[in-house]
Amino acid sequence: MYRIYTKKIVVPEGYLRKILLIMRLTTVILISSLMQVSAMGFAQKITLSKTNTPLAQIINEIRNQSKYDFFYSNELLKKANPVTIHVKDASLEAVLAICFLNQPLIYKVEDKAVMLKEKESSFLDRVISVFADVDVRITVTGEGGMPLPGATITVKGSSRKVFTGTGGSVLLSRVNDNATLVITYLGYITQEVRLKKDQSAITIKMELAENKMDNVVVTGIFNKKKETYTGAERTISEKELQQFQGRNLFTTIGNIDPSFYIVPNNASGADPNKIPDIQLRGARSLPNIDQLQDQTSARLNTPLIILDGFETTLQRMMDLDNNEVLSITLLKDGSATALYGSRGANGVVVIRTKEPVAGKLRLTYRAGLNLNVPDLGSYNLLNSADKLELERLSGYYGSSTRTPEVNIGLQQYYNEVLAQVKKGVNTDWLSIPLRTEISQSHNLKIEGGDETFRYDLALSYNDLNGAMKGSGRQAFNGTINLSYRHKNLTFRNNLVVGQTKEKESPYGAFSDYAKLNPYWEPYDAAGNITQFFSPYNSAYWTMAGFYGGKPYPNPLHDATLNTYDIRNYTNVTNNLMIDWAPIEKMYVRGGVSVSSNLSTEDNFKPASHSSFAGYSDADIFRKGTYAYGTGKALNYTGNLTTGYSDVFAEKHRITAAINLDINQASRTAYTIDAEGFPDESIDLLSMALQYKQNGTPSGGESTSRRLGAVANASYALKDRYLADVTYRVDGASQFGANRRFAPFWSAGIGWNMHYEDFIKNNLPFINRLKLRGSYGSTGSTQFSAYQALGTYSYIVKDRYKTWLGARQDALGNPDLEWQTTDKYNVGMELEVFKSRLTLEGNLYLEKTSNLLSSLELPYANGFANYNENIGQLQQKGFEVSAIAWLIPFSGKKLAWSVTGNITHNQDKIIRLSEAMKAANAKLLLALKDGVSTSPNRIIQEGASQNTIYAVRSLGIDPSTGKELFLDKDGEVTYSWRAENRVAVGLDQPKFRGNFSTLVRYGSFSMNASFGFRFGGQLYNQTLIDKIENADRLVNVDARVYYNRWKQPGDKTFFRGINETSKVNASTRFVQNETTITCQNVNLSYDVLNKKILKRLGMRSLSITGNTGELFYISSVPQERGTAYPFTRQFSMSLYAAF
Repeated sequence: MYRIYTKKIVVPEGYLRKILLIMRLTTVILISSLMQVSAMGFAQKITLSKTNTPLAQIINEIRNQSKYDFFYSNELLKKANPVTIHVKDASLEAVLAICFLNQPLIYKVEDKAVMLKEKESSFLDRVISVFADVDVRITVTGEGGMPLPGATITVKGSSRKVFTGTGGSVLLSRVNDNATLVITYLGYITQEVRLKKDQSAITIKMELAENKMDNVVVTGIFNKKKETYTGAERTISEKELQQFQGRNLFTTIGNIDPSFYIVPNNASGADPNKIPDIQLRGARSLPNIDQLQDQTSARLNTPLIILDGFETTLQRMMDLDNNEVLSITLLKDGSATALYGSRGANGVVVIRTKEPVAGKLRLTYRAGLNLNVPDLGSYNLLNSADKLELERLSGYYGSSTRTPEVNIGLQQYYNEVLAQVKKGVNTDWLSIPLRTEISQSHNLKIEGGDETFRYDLALSYNDLNGAMKGSGRQAFNGTINLSYRHKNLTFRNNLVVGQTKEKESPYGAFSDYAKLNPYWEPYDAAGNITQFFSPYNSAYWTMAGFYGGKPYPNPLHDATLNTYDIRNYTNVTNNLMIDWAPIEKMYVRGGVSVSSNLSTEDNFKPASHSSFAGYSDADIFRKGTYAYGTGKALNYTGNLTTGYSDVFAEKHRITAAINLDINQASRTAYTIDAEGFPDESIDLLSMALQYKQNGTPSGGESTSRRLGAVANASYALKDRYLADVTYRVDGASQFGANRRFAPFWSAGIGWNMHYEDFIKNNLPFINRLKLRGSYGSTGSTQFSAYQALGTYSYIVKDRYKTWLGARQDALGNPDLEWQTTDKYNVGMELEVFKSRLTLEGNLYLEKTSNLLSSLELPYANGFANYNENIGQLQQKGFEVSAIAWLIPFSGKKLAWSVTGNITHNQDKIIRLSEAMKAANAKLLLALKDGVSTSPNRIIQEGASQNTIYAVRSLGIDPSTGKELFLDKDGEVTYSWRAENRVAVGLDQPKFRGNFSTLVRYGSFSMNASFGFRFGGQLYNQTLIDKIENADRLVNVDARVYYNRWKQPGDKTFFRGINETSKVNASTRFVQNETTITCQNVNLSYDVLNKKILKRLGMRSLSITGNTGELFYISSVPQERGTAYPFTRQFSMSLYAAF
């Protein structure tokens, strides 16, 4: 068999050659077929026109046109660069070559599939990359150079990602020197920045999106990322401050956020020198007994003011140059204010001014003109004829109780005045002390520098002329900011010098002119101003008892004298801050502030002043007074802060910081009252005859010290679940030796629900939804420096030989505790429809315990007052704000938004100590039999401290014309008795708010803001003082004629015109208040034409017009601005940058 199978096979001749030929042909056919298939694929015609488009979208287009499948992962495409391609009828191969040029990816085509994978660097590329990599310190800032913590920085084309720390900076190590960085931050426009060779540090300024709020919360101690912040706050941007510009910084903030409440003062009106009383979410302190007795209250509820990290005063805030303010943050709830511990109970206002910006030398100039027009719309006084007729009807010129001789003389006086009236004498006294005058302001700023050294110099001058002639306020401010950075060290120094001069009007109080009879003339026959209004028969004035039997002074005369009331304030503040970043994501910051405030006050009245008209001949040499006061305040503050911030595994964001601060505040003040200045030209204090009779120089001093430490930690999981904890310990010298230190703390949680899948998938129109809640305990130290100490004063008048005696003025209380406030807050923040609608709401409850007040003691103790913790007070309410972009800003010419805010706050006295109840009962007893034309302020448990207490009135009895009352038992009576006073209303609106609209078209923008309040009551003092209890010898409200009882059966509001007995406070004068005001209208135009700017040599140019308090509509018709009138403001400003 072997032979059979191993035998050589016999084949036909030439057969092998044929087989080889067939194999060659088959190979050629196969290759041709494959080439045909490939050619058919690459021959697909593709047309694309895309600019800066994500690679994923390009691939979808190619897939649809070529029918090829692509294989890749989503993570892979995240590393790809956007593609710009414009081809028509191009092959697949050509299109792929363009798309993957300069990409970190490569592709491979197999059959009908394209497979993508990451490009591998060659050995040479890796070597070059090592030498090309650099370390870069990146600082990300927002508006005005504010650091942005938590900003995301991604190296484009890679998965590498870092986050800025608390100071807004981060070190990006081993990055290619020509890499492109992508910077993102919530609320800001995403930016791409390409690194340059040999660049070791870079500052990137982010631009705020048009319809976004600033997303950094500046607390004054630590900066927080708004997205992960659990506290209740309101950040006001520089742009908002310009759009809602008010009379001063206080009214501007109030125009924006109604929770910043300026307590109405109907007397001071638009007085440029009046510092208003401010409350943030209501009052948390009660007045003491002395303040209740004179119906006043101290500024115990003023929020803490922080300027660039250090505490400052309302005076400094009032004179601050608004153009230098970068942002204002209102810290409201416990989580936000617990950082300040013993000082945070009343809320915190954090002001941040602008810092130097790197770049070429820049010069900016802003000039403003302001016109104040007195608003007298609330005044409705009688003219000459009606006023004289009122006097006649009141029986002044004929009475059975006077002698015939007096009646004849008064009738003669009446006839002579009537002749004057018929001649047309009708003096408009209200207009005489007023003016409409232009004020001016100027601001000049020079700044420049580089990444290492920056500087700016700012000078501002504001000359504000008041509506009363001669009154005004001049403020000068000079600021020098220096910033030096060396590696990881930054030195900053801020020097501020401020000078303010206040001048009161020599024309006196405006209320004096509202009383003057219109038939009186200010000048005599020779045209000289008369000192007194001399009646035609002055003897009969005396006999009739008119004007107290004394000549009535002409206040216009005093304005012609060398009389003045001037106050000067000088403030010098230097803040030095050092920032050190020892390691990446950690910082250490130290600061020292020294502030000096000097004040002087000069009030001079010569002997010829009408206030000395009543002096007897024996006191003639005492005429003329000079009151001089001087004060000095010196504050030292030091603080040290260290913080750490990092993101682990791209989802655990942790921030921790510790702050230590120490402060000493010392104050001294002296006052000298001198008299005896016979001539108005002799106005030197040294020329006085003597000290004020029975008086001596007075003065006082105080020193308080404070020490505090606070730790804060924040955690965010995927920026979704949030937690914030603060713990602080404070010590203050103002409290008892046994209670010198106290702890304060807060905790807050939050939930960014918009990151949840069930929101993303089911509610895609929700862009942001955040729920948060917090609790915090805070305190208040706005009390006397020595309130817990026993104090003594020397007896300087009575001496024994060379020894001085002393008396104890106040009893010390070593157990005097801190006044603490527990704050609860829940809130929601919502953005929907691509952020076209933004809503934010807060519900809050605050309880203040251990209320501090001064109590009276029996005289047997030897001293009158004793400071004690007296009770508990509660505040509760809500705040809601909304912003709707009806036409969103999206690069188009037209944009339109509407904004609304509403707030409600209600206070309640929860508990009073037995000592306070006893003191209150004593006050009520003292008021029992007194005449009270105004409702008294009474402190009672279960009621609001703003409660109006008055006797209930049933109105005027139609049968008798007398007022009917209800006593406390509900019985009807004609008698007004003080013990029948009950709570009849709240001198506080139930709801306050504002609404505004902003329209922008191209370079033009217009913002109109309106305020409202309703739901409260007002006691209409005009009705009782100028009508019902009117002194008819002076001018009164024209309503004195209307709705008066004349005969039985008349149903009227007022008693008969012949009734002269005084009426007391009753519900007849308590009225429901609804008020609407036009807060401001702002128009601005920005010159955007580059050719025009270049021709003018400017970088930018804008013109702004603004009106303030354009109208005031109220349901309570009363006189407004009684001591100083309100005004309407019209202003225009020009801003130029070179």
